[in-house]
Amino acid sequence: MQNQRYALQKNLNIYWTVIDTVSDRKALVNGFIMDMLTADEAEELVNTLNRAESHAILAPAQREHHDQRRQ
Repeated sequence: MQNQRYALQKNLNIYWTVIDTVSDRKALVNGFIMDMLTADEAEELVNTLNRAESHAILAPAQREHHDQRRQ
């Protein structure tokens, strides 16, 4: 299984932070730091960000494969 770029980190009491494991910093989404989230919010965000990251990595290879099939 591929390492995932985004992970959860326990914050204060009931809050969580989404961490970008590449930069080892708090994740930014549209200029906002992903901090002080509930467990549900943080887990959903991590899953969404990792899924988007996975699609971004796979997309060029899929395009190349598609282009080769058209030739």
